Amino acid sequence: MEGKRKIEELKSIVGEDNILDSIPAMLTYVRDATPLRGAVPIAVVRPGSTREVQEIVRWANETRTPIYPRSGGTSLWGSVPVREGSVIVDLSRMNRVVEINESALSCTVEPGITFSELEAILSRRGFRFLMSPENGISGTVGGNFVTHGTGWGAGPYFSNMGDCVIGCKVVLPTAEIITTGSMAHPKAHGHFYRYALANDLTGLFCGSEGTLGIVVEVALKIEELPGAMGFATFGYKDIEDAGRAIYAVRRSRIPTIYTYLSPGWTLDKLFPEKAPWPHTIKFVLEANTQDELDIEMGRLMRVAGKRGTYLGPDLSKDTWNERYRWVGLFGYKLGMRVILPMHIPVGEIGPYYKALEKLAGEVKKKFGLNVGAGGFLCDRSFVMVVVTYFNPSDAAEVERALEAWNMLKVSLMELGACPYRMGTLWADQMHRFGEYYALLKKIKSIVDPNGIMAPGILGL
Repeated sequence: MEGKRKIEELKSIVGEDNILDSIPAMLTYVRDATPLRGAVPIAVVRPGSTREVQEIVRWANETRTPIYPRSGGTSLWGSVPVREGSVIVDLSRMNRVVEINESALSCTVEPGITFSELEAILSRRGFRFLMSPENGISGTVGGNFVTHGTGWGAGPYFSNMGDCVIGCKVVLPTAEIITTGSMAHPKAHGHFYRYALANDLTGLFCGSEGTLGIVVEVALKIEELPGAMGFATFGYKDIEDAGRAIYAVRRSRIPTIYTYLSPGWTLDKLFPEKAPWPHTIKFVLEANTQDELDIEMGRLMRVAGKRGTYLGPDLSKDTWNERYRWVGLFGYKLGMRVILPMHIPVGEIGPYYKALEKLAGEVKKKFGLNVGAGGFLCDRSFVMVVVTYFNPSDAAEVERALEAWNMLKVSLMELGACPYRMGTLWADQMHRFGEYYALLKKIKSIVDPNGIMAPGILGL
Protein backbone atom coordinates (compact mmCIF):
# COMPACT_ATOMS: atom_id res chain seq x y z
CA MET A 1 0.00 0.00 0.00
CA GLU A 2 2.82 2.42 0.81
CA GLY A 3 4.37 1.77 -2.60
CA LYS A 4 1.10 2.61 -4.36
CA ARG A 5 0.77 5.81 -2.34
CA LYS A 6 4.30 6.85 -3.30
CA ILE A 7 3.61 6.18 -6.96
CA GLU A 8 0.51 8.39 -6.85
CA GLU A 9 2.53 11.15 -5.20
CA LEU A 10 5.18 10.93 -7.92
CA LYS A 11 2.50 11.04 -10.62
CA SER A 12 1.41 14.38 -9.20
CA ILE A 13 4.93 15.69 -9.89
CA VAL A 14 5.69 14.40 -13.39
CA GLY A 15 2.34 13.18 -14.69
CA GLU A 16 1.03 9.67 -15.20
CA ASP A 17 2.79 9.22 -18.55
CA ASN A 18 6.20 9.68 -16.96
CA ILE A 19 5.99 6.97 -14.32
CA LEU A 20 6.93 3.34 -14.95
CA ASP A 21 5.85 0.84 -12.33
CA SER A 22 5.27 -2.43 -14.18
CA ILE A 23 7.72 -5.21 -13.39
CA PRO A 24 8.77 -5.78 -17.03
CA ALA A 25 9.54 -2.09 -17.47
CA MET A 26 11.42 -1.78 -14.20
CA LEU A 27 13.52 -4.88 -14.84
CA THR A 28 15.24 -3.00 -17.65
CA TYR A 29 16.47 -0.51 -15.05
CA VAL A 30 17.95 -2.91 -12.50
CA ARG A 31 21.12 -3.44 -14.52
CA ASP A 32 23.51 -1.50 -16.70
CA ALA A 33 25.71 -3.02 -19.42
CA THR A 34 27.13 -5.57 -16.96
CA PRO A 35 25.74 -8.79 -15.46
CA LEU A 36 25.40 -7.04 -12.09
CA ARG A 37 21.77 -6.72 -11.05
CA GLY A 38 20.30 -4.34 -8.53
CA ALA A 39 17.12 -4.27 -6.49
CA VAL A 40 13.84 -3.77 -8.35
CA PRO A 41 12.62 -0.22 -7.60
CA ILE A 42 9.09 0.69 -6.66
CA ALA A 43 8.98 2.98 -9.70
CA VAL A 44 10.94 4.76 -12.39
CA VAL A 45 10.22 8.47 -12.64
CA ARG A 46 11.07 10.53 -15.73
CA PRO A 47 11.30 14.25 -14.94
CA GLY A 48 11.33 16.78 -17.75
CA SER A 49 12.66 19.85 -15.96
CA THR A 50 14.87 21.05 -13.13
CA ARG A 51 11.76 21.99 -11.17
CA GLU A 52 10.44 18.44 -11.39
CA VAL A 53 13.81 17.03 -10.30
CA GLN A 54 13.78 19.39 -7.34
CA GLU A 55 10.27 18.29 -6.35
CA ILE A 56 11.26 14.61 -6.63
CA VAL A 57 14.27 15.15 -4.39
CA ARG A 58 12.19 17.11 -1.88
CA TRP A 59 9.63 14.28 -1.87
CA ALA A 60 12.40 11.69 -1.38
CA ASN A 61 13.61 13.54 1.70
CA GLU A 62 10.14 13.78 3.17
CA THR A 63 9.46 10.07 2.60
CA ARG A 64 13.06 8.89 3.20
CA THR A 65 12.99 7.10 -0.17
CA PRO A 66 16.35 6.25 -1.80
CA ILE A 67 16.69 7.64 -5.33
CA TYR A 68 19.15 6.67 -8.06
CA PRO A 69 19.79 9.06 -10.96
CA ARG A 70 20.21 7.44 -14.37
CA SER A 71 20.88 8.80 -17.85
CA GLY A 72 21.74 6.41 -20.68
CA GLY A 73 22.14 3.30 -18.52
CA THR A 74 25.19 2.15 -20.50
CA SER A 75 27.73 2.09 -17.67
CA LEU A 76 30.03 -0.90 -17.26
CA TRP A 77 30.73 -0.84 -13.53
CA GLY A 78 27.49 -1.72 -11.78
CA SER A 79 25.63 1.59 -11.57
CA VAL A 80 22.48 -0.11 -10.33
CA PRO A 81 20.04 0.49 -7.46
CA VAL A 82 21.27 -1.19 -4.31
CA ARG A 83 18.54 -0.44 -1.76
CA GLU A 84 15.10 -2.02 -1.70
CA GLY A 85 12.17 0.37 -2.03
CA SER A 86 14.05 2.87 -4.16
CA VAL A 87 13.01 5.09 -7.06
CA ILE A 88 15.08 5.50 -10.22
CA VAL A 89 15.20 9.00 -11.66
CA ASP A 90 15.54 8.58 -15.43
CA LEU A 91 16.95 11.82 -16.88
CA SER A 92 16.64 10.87 -20.54
CA ARG A 93 13.79 13.36 -21.13
CA MET A 94 16.09 16.18 -20.09
CA ASN A 95 18.02 16.23 -23.35
CA ARG A 96 17.92 19.84 -24.48
CA VAL A 97 20.65 22.30 -25.40
CA VAL A 98 20.15 25.17 -22.98
CA GLU A 99 22.56 27.60 -24.64
CA ILE A 100 25.38 27.80 -27.15
CA ASN A 101 27.46 30.78 -26.06
CA GLU A 102 29.87 31.44 -28.90
CA SER A 103 31.41 34.48 -27.20
CA ALA A 104 32.37 32.30 -24.22
CA LEU A 105 33.14 29.23 -26.34
CA SER A 106 30.79 27.21 -24.16
CA CYS A 107 27.67 25.13 -24.52
CA THR A 108 25.23 24.36 -21.71
CA VAL A 109 23.16 21.19 -21.99
CA GLU A 110 20.85 19.02 -19.94
CA PRO A 111 22.24 15.68 -18.73
CA GLY A 112 20.23 13.36 -20.97
CA ILE A 113 21.50 14.62 -24.32
CA THR A 114 23.69 12.08 -26.11
CA PHE A 115 27.05 12.91 -27.60
CA SER A 116 25.90 12.06 -31.11
CA GLU A 117 22.91 14.40 -30.77
CA LEU A 118 25.08 17.22 -29.46
CA GLU A 119 27.74 16.64 -32.11
CA ALA A 120 25.17 17.10 -34.87
CA ILE A 121 23.84 20.32 -33.32
CA LEU A 122 27.27 21.88 -32.74
CA SER A 123 28.72 20.88 -36.10
CA ARG A 124 26.01 22.83 -37.92
CA ARG A 125 27.48 25.94 -36.30
CA GLY A 126 31.08 24.97 -36.94
CA PHE A 127 31.83 23.79 -33.40
CA ARG A 128 32.56 20.59 -31.54
CA PHE A 129 32.95 19.41 -27.96
CA LEU A 130 36.30 18.08 -26.81
CA MET A 131 35.68 14.53 -25.63
CA SER A 132 33.19 11.71 -25.85
CA PRO A 133 32.96 8.09 -24.66
CA GLU A 134 33.20 5.00 -26.84
CA ASN A 135 29.39 4.69 -26.89
CA GLY A 136 28.61 8.19 -28.10
CA ILE A 137 25.37 7.15 -29.79
CA SER A 138 23.68 6.27 -26.48
CA GLY A 139 26.16 7.69 -23.96
CA THR A 140 25.00 10.92 -22.34
CA VAL A 141 26.85 14.07 -21.35
CA GLY A 142 25.55 13.92 -17.79
CA GLY A 143 26.53 10.30 -17.29
CA ASN A 144 30.03 10.85 -18.66
CA PHE A 145 30.56 13.88 -16.41
CA VAL A 146 29.50 12.25 -13.14
CA THR A 147 31.79 9.29 -13.88
CA HIS A 148 34.67 11.56 -15.04
CA GLY A 149 34.66 9.56 -18.23
CA THR A 150 37.21 9.79 -20.97
CA GLY A 151 37.59 8.47 -24.50
CA TRP A 152 37.65 9.99 -27.99
CA GLY A 153 39.48 13.31 -27.76
CA ALA A 154 41.80 12.36 -24.91
CA GLY A 155 45.45 13.24 -25.43
CA PRO A 156 48.15 15.53 -24.12
CA TYR A 157 45.82 18.46 -23.45
CA PHE A 158 42.57 16.93 -22.18
CA SER A 159 42.52 13.80 -20.08
CA ASN A 160 38.87 13.30 -19.14
CA MET A 161 35.42 14.83 -19.17
CA GLY A 162 36.22 16.95 -16.13
CA ASP A 163 38.83 18.86 -18.13
CA CYS A 164 36.13 19.76 -20.65
CA VAL A 165 33.51 21.07 -18.19
CA ILE A 166 33.32 24.72 -17.12
CA GLY A 167 30.51 24.43 -14.60
CA CYS A 168 27.29 22.66 -13.73
CA LYS A 169 23.92 23.05 -12.06
CA VAL A 170 23.02 20.47 -9.44
CA VAL A 171 19.95 19.67 -7.37
CA LEU A 172 21.49 18.74 -4.04
CA PRO A 173 20.12 15.89 -1.89
CA THR A 174 18.37 18.53 0.23
CA ALA A 175 16.58 19.87 -2.91
CA GLU A 176 18.63 23.07 -2.94
CA ILE A 177 20.08 24.11 -6.29
CA ILE A 178 23.72 25.06 -6.74
CA THR A 179 25.47 26.43 -9.82
CA THR A 180 29.24 26.16 -10.02
CA GLY A 181 31.99 27.94 -11.93
CA SER A 182 31.64 31.52 -13.14
CA MET A 183 27.85 31.23 -13.15
CA ALA A 184 27.87 31.02 -9.37
CA HIS A 185 28.23 34.81 -9.65
CA PRO A 186 24.66 36.03 -10.20
CA LYS A 187 25.78 38.79 -12.58
CA ALA A 188 28.29 36.74 -14.56
CA HIS A 189 27.90 36.76 -18.34
CA GLY A 190 27.47 33.03 -18.75
CA HIS A 191 29.60 29.95 -18.22
CA PHE A 192 33.07 31.01 -19.30
CA TYR A 193 35.48 29.94 -16.53
CA ARG A 194 35.50 27.05 -14.10
CA TYR A 195 37.99 28.29 -11.52
CA ALA A 196 36.33 31.58 -10.65
CA LEU A 197 35.58 32.45 -7.03
CA ALA A 198 37.11 30.06 -4.48
CA ASN A 199 36.85 26.27 -4.25
CA ASP A 200 36.35 24.23 -7.43
CA LEU A 201 32.90 22.90 -6.62
CA THR A 202 32.48 21.60 -10.16
CA GLY A 203 35.10 19.00 -9.29
CA LEU A 204 33.05 17.89 -6.29
CA PHE A 205 30.41 16.46 -8.63
CA CYS A 206 32.73 15.16 -11.34
CA GLY A 207 33.08 11.46 -10.56
CA SER A 208 30.45 11.54 -7.80
CA GLU A 209 28.21 9.08 -9.72
CA GLY A 210 25.00 10.57 -8.37
CA THR A 211 25.92 10.30 -4.68
CA LEU A 212 26.00 14.06 -4.01
CA GLY A 213 23.09 15.29 -6.10
CA ILE A 214 21.44 15.22 -9.51
CA VAL A 215 23.26 17.17 -12.20
CA VAL A 216 20.63 18.98 -14.28
CA GLU A 217 22.91 21.12 -16.48
CA VAL A 218 26.49 20.80 -17.68
CA ALA A 219 28.49 23.59 -19.33
CA LEU A 220 31.06 22.30 -21.81
CA LYS A 221 34.01 23.90 -23.53
CA ILE A 222 33.56 24.02 -27.29
CA GLU A 223 36.04 24.70 -30.08
CA GLU A 224 35.90 25.27 -33.80
CA LEU A 225 36.01 22.15 -35.94
CA PRO A 226 39.60 21.23 -36.82
CA GLY A 227 40.97 22.29 -40.18
CA ALA A 228 42.79 19.01 -40.79
CA MET A 229 43.04 15.53 -39.33
CA GLY A 230 45.71 12.86 -39.72
CA PHE A 231 45.79 9.11 -39.14
CA ALA A 232 48.60 6.61 -38.68
CA THR A 233 48.98 3.04 -37.41
CA PHE A 234 52.19 1.40 -36.21
CA GLY A 235 53.04 -2.18 -35.28
CA TYR A 236 55.58 -3.30 -32.67
CA LYS A 237 57.10 -6.70 -31.95
CA ASP A 238 57.66 -5.93 -28.26
CA ILE A 239 55.03 -4.45 -25.94
CA GLU A 240 57.81 -2.54 -24.19
CA ASP A 241 58.63 -0.79 -27.47
CA ALA A 242 54.96 0.02 -28.01
CA GLY A 243 54.80 1.54 -24.54
CA ARG A 244 57.96 3.55 -25.13
CA ALA A 245 56.51 4.88 -28.39
CA ILE A 246 53.36 6.15 -26.67
CA TYR A 247 55.43 7.75 -23.92
CA ALA A 248 57.70 9.43 -26.49
CA VAL A 249 54.73 10.76 -28.46
CA ARG A 250 53.19 12.19 -25.29
CA ARG A 251 56.48 13.65 -24.09
CA SER A 252 56.91 15.32 -27.49
CA ARG A 253 53.46 16.91 -27.10
CA ILE A 254 52.35 15.72 -30.52
CA PRO A 255 48.69 16.82 -30.70
CA THR A 256 46.95 13.46 -30.70
CA ILE A 257 43.26 13.29 -29.92
CA TYR A 258 43.31 9.51 -29.74
CA THR A 259 46.13 7.04 -29.20
CA TYR A 260 44.91 3.46 -28.88
CA LEU A 261 47.01 0.39 -28.06
CA SER A 262 45.84 -3.11 -29.01
CA PRO A 263 48.19 -5.81 -27.69
CA GLY A 264 48.98 -8.47 -30.26
CA TRP A 265 47.76 -11.26 -27.98
CA THR A 266 44.33 -9.63 -27.86
CA LEU A 267 44.13 -9.07 -31.62
CA ASP A 268 45.07 -12.73 -32.14
CA LYS A 269 41.91 -13.69 -30.22
CA LEU A 270 39.66 -11.18 -31.97
CA PHE A 271 40.95 -11.74 -35.49
CA PRO A 272 42.66 -15.16 -35.57
CA GLU A 273 42.44 -15.28 -39.36
CA LYS A 274 45.15 -12.58 -39.50
CA ALA A 275 47.32 -13.81 -36.62
CA PRO A 276 49.99 -13.31 -35.52
CA TRP A 277 49.39 -9.63 -34.91
CA PRO A 278 51.95 -7.07 -33.80
CA HIS A 279 51.19 -4.83 -30.85
CA THR A 280 49.29 -2.13 -32.70
CA ILE A 281 48.95 1.59 -31.97
CA LYS A 282 46.43 3.75 -33.79
CA PHE A 283 47.06 7.51 -33.74
CA VAL A 284 44.59 10.27 -34.61
CA LEU A 285 45.85 13.87 -34.84
CA GLU A 286 44.21 17.21 -35.49
CA ALA A 287 45.50 20.64 -36.48
CA ASN A 288 44.20 24.03 -37.53
CA THR A 289 45.66 23.79 -41.03
CA GLN A 290 47.01 21.14 -43.36
CA ASP A 291 50.48 22.71 -43.15
CA GLU A 292 50.46 22.36 -39.36
CA LEU A 293 49.22 18.80 -39.66
CA ASP A 294 51.98 17.89 -42.11
CA ILE A 295 54.58 19.07 -39.61
CA GLU A 296 53.03 17.12 -36.73
CA MET A 297 52.57 13.99 -38.83
CA GLY A 298 56.24 14.18 -39.74
CA ARG A 299 57.14 14.35 -36.06
CA LEU A 300 54.85 11.40 -35.34
CA MET A 301 56.48 9.32 -38.07
CA ARG A 302 59.91 9.95 -36.60
CA VAL A 303 58.98 9.43 -32.94
CA ALA A 304 56.55 6.50 -33.24
CA GLY A 305 58.46 4.90 -36.09
CA LYS A 306 61.73 4.73 -34.19
CA ARG A 307 60.96 1.25 -32.85
CA GLY A 308 57.93 0.28 -34.91
CA THR A 309 56.69 -0.38 -38.42
CA TYR A 310 54.32 2.02 -40.15
CA LEU A 311 51.15 0.16 -41.20
CA GLY A 312 49.42 3.01 -43.01
CA PRO A 313 46.50 5.28 -42.10
CA ASP A 314 43.52 3.03 -42.79
CA LEU A 315 43.13 1.18 -39.47
CA SER A 316 43.20 4.45 -37.54
CA LYS A 317 40.96 6.29 -39.96
CA ASP A 318 38.38 3.51 -40.02
CA THR A 319 38.35 3.35 -36.22
CA TRP A 320 37.81 7.10 -35.95
CA ASN A 321 35.07 7.17 -38.56
CA GLU A 322 33.27 4.31 -36.82
CA ARG A 323 34.03 5.54 -33.30
CA TYR A 324 30.43 5.56 -32.09
CA ARG A 325 29.79 2.12 -33.57
CA TRP A 326 33.14 0.70 -32.49
CA VAL A 327 31.81 -1.11 -29.43
CA GLY A 328 29.09 -2.80 -31.41
CA LEU A 329 31.47 -3.80 -34.18
CA PHE A 330 34.33 -5.16 -32.09
CA GLY A 331 33.65 -4.81 -28.36
CA TYR A 332 31.47 -7.92 -28.16
CA LYS A 333 33.13 -10.01 -30.85
CA LEU A 334 33.94 -12.82 -28.39
CA GLY A 335 30.72 -12.59 -26.39
CA MET A 336 29.31 -10.40 -23.64
CA ARG A 337 31.98 -8.50 -21.74
CA VAL A 338 32.83 -7.07 -18.37
CA ILE A 339 35.54 -4.45 -18.32
CA LEU A 340 37.95 -2.83 -15.90
CA PRO A 341 39.23 0.60 -16.96
CA MET A 342 42.33 1.37 -14.87
CA HIS A 343 44.70 4.34 -14.91
CA ILE A 344 48.43 3.61 -15.05
CA PRO A 345 51.42 5.96 -15.53
CA VAL A 346 52.10 6.72 -19.18
CA GLY A 347 55.75 5.79 -18.72
CA GLU A 348 54.98 2.28 -17.41
CA ILE A 349 52.78 0.82 -20.15
CA GLY A 350 55.09 -2.07 -21.07
CA PRO A 351 55.50 -3.58 -17.59
CA TYR A 352 51.79 -3.30 -16.82
CA TYR A 353 50.72 -5.00 -20.04
CA LYS A 354 53.24 -7.79 -19.52
CA ALA A 355 51.77 -8.38 -16.06
CA LEU A 356 48.27 -8.24 -17.52
CA GLU A 357 49.08 -10.86 -20.16
CA LYS A 358 50.19 -13.16 -17.36
CA LEU A 359 46.96 -12.49 -15.45
CA ALA A 360 44.96 -13.23 -18.60
CA GLY A 361 46.61 -16.64 -18.77
CA GLU A 362 45.69 -17.31 -15.14
CA VAL A 363 42.05 -16.40 -15.80
CA LYS A 364 41.96 -18.70 -18.82
CA LYS A 365 43.40 -21.56 -16.78
CA LYS A 366 41.22 -21.05 -13.70
CA PHE A 367 37.92 -19.92 -15.24
CA GLY A 368 38.16 -20.98 -18.89
CA LEU A 369 37.47 -17.43 -20.06
CA ASN A 370 39.20 -15.18 -22.56
CA VAL A 371 40.65 -11.90 -21.36
CA GLY A 372 41.56 -9.15 -23.79
CA ALA A 373 42.99 -5.69 -23.37
CA GLY A 374 43.26 -2.32 -25.00
CA GLY A 375 44.04 1.15 -23.79
CA PHE A 376 44.44 4.77 -24.71
CA LEU A 377 46.47 7.84 -23.83
CA CYS A 378 44.96 10.17 -21.27
CA ASP A 379 47.49 12.99 -20.70
CA ARG A 380 49.99 11.69 -18.11
CA SER A 381 47.92 8.60 -17.58
CA PHE A 382 47.21 5.64 -19.80
CA VAL A 383 43.81 3.99 -19.46
CA MET A 384 44.37 0.25 -19.45
CA VAL A 385 41.09 -1.42 -20.43
CA VAL A 386 40.79 -5.05 -19.33
CA VAL A 387 37.99 -7.09 -20.91
CA THR A 388 36.68 -10.50 -19.78
CA TYR A 389 34.41 -12.24 -22.29
CA PHE A 390 31.62 -14.67 -21.42
CA ASN A 391 28.41 -16.26 -22.68
CA PRO A 392 25.45 -14.42 -21.08
CA SER A 393 23.15 -17.40 -21.75
CA ASP A 394 25.26 -19.68 -19.55
CA ALA A 395 24.50 -18.92 -15.89
CA ALA A 396 27.56 -20.79 -14.65
CA GLU A 397 29.79 -18.90 -17.05
CA VAL A 398 28.31 -15.59 -15.92
CA GLU A 399 29.24 -16.46 -12.34
CA ARG A 400 32.77 -17.38 -13.42
CA ALA A 401 33.06 -14.08 -15.27
CA LEU A 402 32.08 -12.17 -12.14
CA GLU A 403 34.64 -14.13 -10.11
CA ALA A 404 37.32 -13.43 -12.71
CA TRP A 405 36.33 -9.76 -12.77
CA ASN A 406 36.81 -9.49 -9.02
CA MET A 407 40.09 -11.40 -9.12
CA LEU A 408 41.45 -9.09 -11.80
CA LYS A 409 40.40 -5.90 -10.06
CA VAL A 410 42.18 -6.88 -6.85
CA SER A 411 45.27 -8.10 -8.69
CA LEU A 412 45.54 -4.91 -10.73
CA MET A 413 45.10 -2.74 -7.66
CA GLU A 414 47.94 -4.63 -6.01
CA LEU A 415 50.10 -3.64 -8.99
CA GLY A 416 49.26 0.02 -8.38
CA ALA A 417 46.68 0.57 -11.13
CA CYS A 418 44.07 3.16 -10.13
CA PRO A 419 40.39 2.45 -10.75
CA TYR A 420 37.82 4.96 -11.91
CA ARG A 421 34.18 4.69 -13.00
CA MET A 422 33.44 2.65 -9.91
CA GLY A 423 29.69 2.22 -9.29
CA THR A 424 28.98 -0.75 -7.05
CA LEU A 425 31.81 -2.81 -8.54
CA TRP A 426 34.43 -1.14 -6.36
CA ALA A 427 32.29 -0.58 -3.25
CA ASP A 428 34.03 -3.42 -1.42
CA GLN A 429 37.46 -1.90 -2.11
CA MET A 430 36.83 1.71 -1.10
CA HIS A 431 38.13 1.14 2.42
CA ARG A 432 41.58 0.62 0.93
CA PHE A 433 41.77 4.32 0.12
CA GLY A 434 42.00 5.27 3.79
CA GLU A 435 41.56 8.95 4.61
CA TYR A 436 40.41 9.69 1.07
CA TYR A 437 37.40 7.42 1.57
CA ALA A 438 36.86 8.75 5.09
CA LEU A 439 36.59 12.29 3.74
CA LEU A 440 34.17 11.18 1.02
CA LYS A 441 31.92 9.72 3.70
CA LYS A 442 32.09 12.95 5.73
CA ILE A 443 31.18 15.04 2.69
CA LYS A 444 28.35 12.65 1.88
CA SER A 445 26.92 12.87 5.40
CA ILE A 446 26.89 16.67 5.26
CA VAL A 447 25.53 17.11 1.75
CA ASP A 448 23.05 14.20 2.02
CA PRO A 449 22.00 14.10 5.70
CA ASN A 450 19.13 11.68 5.08
CA GLY A 451 21.19 9.34 2.91
CA ILE A 452 18.69 9.31 0.05
CA MET A 453 21.00 9.89 -2.91
CA ALA A 454 22.32 6.74 -4.61
CA PRO A 455 23.11 4.87 -1.37
CA GLY A 456 25.63 2.06 -1.86
CA ILE A 457 27.23 3.57 -4.96
CA LEU A 458 30.97 4.11 -4.32
CA GLY A 459 30.41 2.33 -1.02
CA LEU A 460 28.67 5.44 0.36
